[in-house]
Amino acid sequence: MRSRLPLLPLAGLYRAAYRLHHLVYLQPGRPLNNARLIVVGSYLAGGAGKTPFTAWLAEFISANAGKNPMRDNGACNTDAPDACAQDANNTGAGNAVAGETGAADATAGETGACKPRIAILCHSKARDEAEMLRQKFAGMPQVRVYTTGNRYKTAHELDKDFDYIICDDGFEDSRLAGAITFRLDWGNPPASLGDLLPAGNCRSLPADHGEPAHALACGKDVRFEIANVINSEGVSASALADASHKPIAICGIGNTTRFVHDLETFGIHPEYTIRRPDHDIHFSQAIVKALSRQSPVIITEKDAARLPRDMRKNPGIYVAYQRVTVSEGATDTILHVIRA
Repeated sequence: MRSRLPLLPLAGLYRAAYRLHHLVYLQPGRPLNNARLIVVGSYLAGGAGKTPFTAWLAEFISANAGKNPMRDNGACNTDAPDACAQDANNTGAGNAVAGETGAADATAGETGACKPRIAILCHSKARDEAEMLRQKFAGMPQVRVYTTGNRYKTAHELDKDFDYIICDDGFEDSRLAGAITFRLDWGNPPASLGDLLPAGNCRSLPADHGEPAHALACGKDVRFEIANVINSEGVSASALADASHKPIAICGIGNTTRFVHDLETFGIHPEYTIRRPDHDIHFSQAIVKALSRQSPVIITEKDAARLPRDMRKNPGIYVAYQRVTVSEGATDTILHVIRA
């Protein structure tokens, strides 16, 4: 805590600005009339696993939850709505292994059955996350991904067209009234100014959230682990053990330390790690520079989504695909909540 003391005044200013912003701009809004609104969030500013869990949840709902009986009299229709169509288009085909998220009974190729229509809302500043989700759901036309700077407004625009609307993040948007919130907790919730940005890595305190959330303990209820590491030709990174050059890890996500730990747990020990900012718009340049050293490069699935298509085909780039596993007890709770 001592090292945080110089940053406490800045955390206090952040807290005051946060409260003022919510008071002026983020008053609770109107609940949706038709679709079930779901928020996936965390107190952490980044690196909580919200996007991978959102993907798992969308697959889980598609496989286990029926259509909203308030819409279309239960009729099947997977036609995409026109709103935000340029952002909703599923572009790019993900590798078959890349779609593995561990969702119970979820089958990406099933489109003949009557599936609920699901919209996933990502913030417009997180287009890499949106692209990663589009690649995952390229074979599931009933799932559409949108980017927006205003989740509340977009959710209401899409309300009549979907059975479920999932906000990837949105935990801090108090306008999203009536939402089912799943909160990913890494350890104990924040308790003081010292836990808030920039002294800590949290954006808010429990007192800032009026509506209850369903807490999921990461490491117990939800586990994130690397399922495989392969290149565009399907070659596993296990072949790198005998390579003359050790791989380099390049990471531009919210929690670089956890990515390196997960790689080492999987059995890969990079020569070193290059840390880039989350949502880094210059990530491609960093990859080109690393490849010029003749060393294989290992990146995250989200980082791969922001690369140009031609660059993704480079056999020197290995992508670490993540698996999300949810405990039986948490799965039962989630199913009960979304069906209620």
